[in-house]
Amino acid sequence: MPLVRRIATGPTCSIGLIGQSGRKYNIKKVLQEESFPPRQVYLATSAEDERKRFILKYIHSVNFDDLQVINNRLRNCARHVRLPQDIIPEKSMFVFEYFTDHLLHLAQTDLSVAARKKILKDALHGIAELHDQDIVHTDIKADNIFVDCKPGIQRVQLGDLEDAAYIPPGSSMIGKQAGNWMWRSPEAHAQGPVNKPSDIFSFALVCIYAMHKRVIFAVGEDELEEGVDPLAVVIERQISYFADEDGLKGFLERLGDNPWVRVFEVTRDGFNQDNPRRPFALWKGVDDDFKDLIAAMTNFDPEKRLTAREALAHEWFKVNK
Repeated sequence: MPLVRRIATGPTCSIGLIGQSGRKYNIKKVLQEESFPPRQVYLATSAEDERKRFILKYIHSVNFDDLQVINNRLRNCARHVRLPQDIIPEKSMFVFEYFTDHLLHLAQTDLSVAARKKILKDALHGIAELHDQDIVHTDIKADNIFVDCKPGIQRVQLGDLEDAAYIPPGSSMIGKQAGNWMWRSPEAHAQGPVNKPSDIFSFALVCIYAMHKRVIFAVGEDELEEGVDPLAVVIERQISYFADEDGLKGFLERLGDNPWVRVFEVTRDGFNQDNPRRPFALWKGVDDDFKDLIAAMTNFDPEKRLTAREALAHEWFKVNK
């Protein structure tokens, strides 16, 4: 089943807020509102021009200043990343341009192959722009890829940088990959070193979803045996679909004495004649160039995955088929 994003909507209203730029925003609708953790997302219009729509998003005060630093680092070099156009400091809010849709929804429509490729390529440009500045997104997923459409695909940007982090060369974060576990990399599940390759693994899953309308690590309750954690199924599928001997060996070596090593080893050893692996490279109905791209982005050894710039140069993105 496709993943559905639940959005709480509220009645229209006309509360006015003034941004640091001096622009006044009239809130028209509550898109999301949660008290714990605090989260508010509003649809607003410009008081000067009601045709201009914006998204006002609460940013937790703990993250506000750090995110400002990241935004400033990207300001003049990230055409494919959705950055705030204004801020409302007293409300701890960022103001973003409004996009009509996101890939999580659009992938389930009758988009052409060319349109899907364009969305993915533009989103990958966004990842490359982040990585060029040593910024790791950590929450790459389909509903963080925003699209302006009708008529056609007008603009695509990668958004939701709240969990992004600046990681200087030679460094990494331990176990920090945000968002839903259905899009996470193996090293994030193992609470191991997370860096740019982790974004690339997650993006590969987004590519599969965009082209084949499948969230391959979504685990339904009907698929679970009693007492089995969904994460166990996800790890088994990750190894089944993407791990070869060399990649898995390199992955485990990089984890060192991490206690998750044993989990991956037991899962690896659980495949047999009755429970064979199902490598993505052997899936039917999948374009060969696409298989090659996905294999290169999902190598279990993070150091051997394609970079964002290398992925952009892959044949699949060059050929419109």
